[in-house]
Amino acid sequence: MKPPRGLFVPFELGRPFGAANEPDFQRRVLLDALKILEYTDGPILVDFPDAPPAQKTTDDDEGWICPVNFTKPNVDRSDTEKIISGLKQEVTLLAPWYSESLKNMSGRRLDGLTTLSKDEIISFLVDFLDDQSIDSVVEGENLIHGLKLAADDFRHYYYQAAMAKPGIKSDVELGDWFYGETLAGWLLITIRDVMLNSDRKDMKVAGRTNYVPNAMLKHVT
Repeated sequence: MKPPRGLFVPFELGRPFGAANEPDFQRRVLLDALKILEYTDGPILVDFPDAPPAQKTTDDDEGWICPVNFTKPNVDRSDTEKIISGLKQEVTLLAPWYSESLKNMSGRRLDGLTTLSKDEIISFLVDFLDDQSIDSVVEGENLIHGLKLAADDFRHYYYQAAMAKPGIKSDVELGDWFYGETLAGWLLITIRDVMLNSDRKDMKVAGRTNYVPNAMLKHVT
């Protein structure tokens, strides 16, 4: 792909403007992108020079710890009932921190990409593990795009809840918690594996690009 103008940013997948809650840094990214419009020749690809800032911590902070500690997932993929029960328990445990994060962020939500409830998302994603020919439950979307929206919606709920606890140093730290310590992270890693082993080319592509950022592939076993 050769876009006429592009700004290459060294940020984690899904964070095109860098760190969350850093408006000054995000404004710099946007202005650098708009400046590329001044070029009269092309194609133009410009590198953004800086990594996103780490969130500031106080001297008393010992580093970020998720407000809820989960047992590292050790799940039999065939035990659907246990998987669903465990995911619902995680959602319930995170709910107070999700509400706290909403207050801290003046009601701004990271999730809400679909109209599905968390229980409906869980059922949809887990059902896909057993049957890759199911229909999408996301209105107006095919299966592959519907799964991506549902998975992103679910992951963003976890991220929003985790952000209620101050001291996050980086997106990588947040990702390590999600993909390394939660059942939801295990679920997305498993969906990726199922898609990569599909006979469908479009599903293989979706599995490779949509569920686990490159920085988190260390959690794939």
